[in-house]
Amino acid sequence: MSSAVDLLVKDAELLVVDGGREIPGGWVAVTGGRVTAVGVGGVEREALTRTSPAPTLPPSTAPSSTG
Repeated sequence: MSSAVDLLVKDAELLVVDGGREIPGGWVAVTGGRVTAVGVGGVEREALTRTSPAPTLPPSTAPSSTG
């Protein structure tokens, strides 16, 4: 079994990783200030600290790009 990562950010609305792969509801693992893994929800890594942005992020307020 692998050791715990420093930080796990889970419940991402959508991760887009190298190659354009999209992971809805995914997670990002960080160790030593570097991203060490990404994955799909439900199979998160062990972590010293876990956080989830889902409950605290407001709906997108980006301006419309219609012209």
